Amino acid sequence: MKWNHRVVDLSAENNGEPMLGFREVSYSDDGTPDGYGEPFMISETMDGLRELIERLQKALAEPVVKFGDDT
Repeated sequence: MKWNHRVVDLSAENNGEPMLGFREVSYSDDGTPDGYGEPFMISETMDGLRELIERLQKALAEPVVKFGDDT
């Protein structure tokens, strides 16, 4: 399974009020986003946290992922 960190539009989970969040997004075989994980910001090491920050910076360069009601 392929995944990366992305900014996800979470407005549907917030009664339609605007809300964005960093999430781990998984992808189907054809490359379309098909789900996302819970919020996170932990690591076992400082190097792990540095890697996380690098991935989050990359996520800011990508379009916001918006899932439909059927996801």
